[in-house]
Amino acid sequence: MIEFCKRMAKRSVFIDGLIKLKSLWASPNSQTDEAQIIKKLARRFNAPKFFVEFGFSGWEFNCSSLINDWRGLLIDGDDYNVKIGKIILRKEIHVEKMWLTLEGMDYIYKFVNKEKLGVLSVDIDGNDYWFLEKLIGLKPSIIIAEYNSSFGLKPVTVPYDPLFDRLKKHESHTYFGASLTALNHLATKNGYSLLEISSNGVSAFFVRDDLLGIDDIVLKPEFAFREKYFEDGSRPSQQWEAIKHLDFIDVTQHA
Repeated sequence: MIEFCKRMAKRSVFIDGLIKLKSLWASPNSQTDEAQIIKKLARRFNAPKFFVEFGFSGWEFNCSSLINDWRGLLIDGDDYNVKIGKIILRKEIHVEKMWLTLEGMDYIYKFVNKEKLGVLSVDIDGNDYWFLEKLIGLKPSIIIAEYNSSFGLKPVTVPYDPLFDRLKKHESHTYFGASLTALNHLATKNGYSLLEISSNGVSAFFVRDDLLGIDDIVLKPEFAFREKYFEDGSRPSQQWEAIKHLDFIDVTQHA
């Protein structure tokens, strides 16, 4: 019943006004401490004030702490999320509705053009590894990428599928994205180091190696790994048992 009411409210002719009203007392934030970590790293490494994030919720996204004085691009495939962004965010934050594919990455390259990118955030519960592999050539100062703790420390990702929908891939909804180890493999291969993990065991933060100083401690996945909490109390090994028969790619064997 609650979900039905939410869907009806989103379709209401009054929804624009309700969003504006909510914005008077509410501001976008991240799921847990992602926004705070990004703000800290951006300041520490003097990152250019320009971000790209895809896979965002209108009131909840990783780069929310940067929206007041940065420029950026937010992309999502959901009409409602995009509507919220267009209503509540400054014009310097471009909000785009798009179903992303590898071919669509060209749009992001064109948007960034020759500018220096401070933060790249990837969180789409699907083709995350493949999109990051395509975009890492933009050389952002900081990368935030969601990892799937259900994969444990195995260096794996799901195969690329332009129509990927985790809700349809497996009934557990845990078959998506890539492991922390897989993302770290891609990052280190391209000159990035793991520096932080979000408190909820979801997001990994990488910084470009040429920005690191003697005080920066590089983390290893086997020691930095945090598992995501599931309401049913299941652990990564149990979640893996339910999906291990599905298709995976070992990124250490991927050219």
